[in-house]
Amino acid sequence: MSLYMSIAAMVVATSSLISSEVSHFPGSYFDAQAKIKLQRRAMEKWPGPSQIVGLWQSGELDRREKMAVLLGASASHDPVLLPLYREAVMSENVRLRMAAAYGYRDLLGDLLPDMADGVDIKAAEQLANEMDLVAGTLRERPLVEFWLQGALMSEGASMPGWRGVALRRQTRTCLRAVEKILGFDDFHYLATAYRIAEEKATRFSLMRLLESITLQEFFVKPAGVRAGWGTNEIDDALNAADAFVDYWVDVQCTTDPDRFLSDSLSTMGAHDVQPFAPTSYYFWLQVLKRGRVPWRMMAARRLYEFGGRWSQLTVFQADSPEQVKVLDGLIAWYRLLPAHILNRTDPKPPPQP
Repeated sequence: MSLYMSIAAMVVATSSLISSEVSHFPGSYFDAQAKIKLQRRAMEKWPGPSQIVGLWQSGELDRREKMAVLLGASASHDPVLLPLYREAVMSENVRLRMAAAYGYRDLLGDLLPDMADGVDIKAAEQLANEMDLVAGTLRERPLVEFWLQGALMSEGASMPGWRGVALRRQTRTCLRAVEKILGFDDFHYLATAYRIAEEKATRFSLMRLLESITLQEFFVKPAGVRAGWGTNEIDDALNAADAFVDYWVDVQCTTDPDRFLSDSLSTMGAHDVQPFAPTSYYFWLQVLKRGRVPWRMMAARRLYEFGGRWSQLTVFQADSPEQVKVLDGLIAWYRLLPAHILNRTDPKPPPQP
C-alpha cells in the first residue's frame, strides 16, 4: 500500500471513531442505551482490534476519540487491546482514566464498575498492576479459559496445567463472562471445565453453554402450563451432556466444531451442510428464528461473522423481556435484507422448539 493510501485509510478510520455517545458516559443512559449504539457501530464499522491499536499508537486520536475506543472496542473482547487500557488508566485526564477502568472490565466480560466516584491515582495504579498480571496470563491462555478457571476456583479445582492469575468472582459472574465471549472453538475448554466441575449448579450452567455451541438439546423442559421440572430433569440433562462430551472427547478424540456441528445439523435433517461456509447462512438464520432457545446466541454470532448485525443475545437470561425484545429486533432486521439473500436453496430449517 502506498504512503498516500495508508494516510487516506487512516483518515477514514479515524473519522469513524467520532462518537457522540461518549458525552453520556458515565451514567445509566450510557449503560442502557448509548453503549449499545456505540458498540454496534464499533463491531460493524470500525477497523479490527489490531488496526485500532495502530490508530491509537499513531498519535492521531484526540481525547474523545480515545474514549470512544476504550468504551466501544471493548465489545470485541480481544486481549490485544489491553495495552491501550493500561496506558489510558494512568492518564492525567480523569475522564480518560474512567473510560479505561470501565472499558477494561467490559473487555474482559467482567462486572461493570460504578464510575460515580471516578478513578483516583491510587486506584489507577492498582488497576494498572492488575492489568499487567492479567495481560501476562492472557498471552498464554485464552480469555474463555481465564474465566472458566475463575469458576472452578470456588470448588478448589483448576483447569489442567493452569499457570497465571484469575479474578476472584462468584461462579455466576465467571460463567456470565464466559457466555459473553464464547465461540465454537471453545468447546474443548468448556468440555474440560464441565468434566472437572462437581457442583451441580455449575455443571448445569456449563451444560447450557455446551448446548449453545453444539446445537444439542440436553435439558428438555416439560411443556404445558402445569408442567414442572426439578432434580430428575436436571439429572437427565447432565447425563445426556456427559454422554455427548465422552463421545466426542474419548471416542472420537476430537473437539473440532466442524465435526460435531455437522453431526448436529444432520440430526436436524440438514445433511452435507458445512457449518462455517457462507452457504450455511440461511440455515443459521432459521436457527435464530426457530431454533431452541440456547442455540440462538451462537446463531446470532455466526450470522454476524457472515456480515450480519452485531447483537448480544444470552443463554442464561434468554427468556427475559429485554432479551426477547433484542431477539425480535434482530429478526426484524434480517427481514429487511434484500430478498435474494434470503431466497437461497439451503437445507430445511430445524424443528420448532
